[in-house]
Amino acid sequence: MAKFNSYLLGKVTRSVGNVTMCYVNKQNIAKAKIFARKDNPTPEILGQRARMKALVQLSRRLLPVIRKGFVGSGRGTTSNAFVKLNQVAVEVDEKHVATIMFDQMKVASGMLYPAKVTVTYEPENKMYSFKQEIEEEEDGYAFTDDKVYGVLFETVLSRAKIVTLRSRGESGSTIFNLPEDWDHANVKAYCFATLKNGSAASDSRFLTIE
Repeated sequence: MAKFNSYLLGKVTRSVGNVTMCYVNKQNIAKAKIFARKDNPTPEILGQRARMKALVQLSRRLLPVIRKGFVGSGRGTTSNAFVKLNQVAVEVDEKHVATIMFDQMKVASGMLYPAKVTVTYEPENKMYSFKQEIEEEEDGYAFTDDKVYGVLFETVLSRAKIVTLRSRGESGSTIFNLPEDWDHANVKAYCFATLKNGSAASDSRFLTIE
């Protein structure tokens, strides 16, 4: 609150913006309006906030993968597309703690057919073996020169590795060693395909590591 004298305005009683002016005890007084912030989020809002926070943090860790897997996914960034698609892959408990369901998570999305890939792990040699079958062309949906990628994600360390596999029209195996600081028990595997020029992708598939 502030007192002021104004011979030009005389007795002032009006509001301008967030200031109210009035005439009290033969004095002009200016009072600032105070707006109280009301923020009483519902359980649904708190749950959505937890879900979004978890996915945004995860998208930063998976950014190199997401840039390949969500290319051409429409307006907005590839990270936004990842977050939007994976809302259903997050569970939130009554304490608003979010848990990622990695078997439901998608690291790629698109119109191409998913690649046919399996993966096994050899504990003695600490290495993964990605195996592929020959796939025939499906006009507009699969081409023999499509690039195929495997993805390994260490869920505790939140680290990902992209493994470049053989083209869709080839068969064979690709070996990848377990990184030194990774624990195989925490590793999840995925695969997806892209056009040779990388302008479109397939949906990703969650791979059961045998």
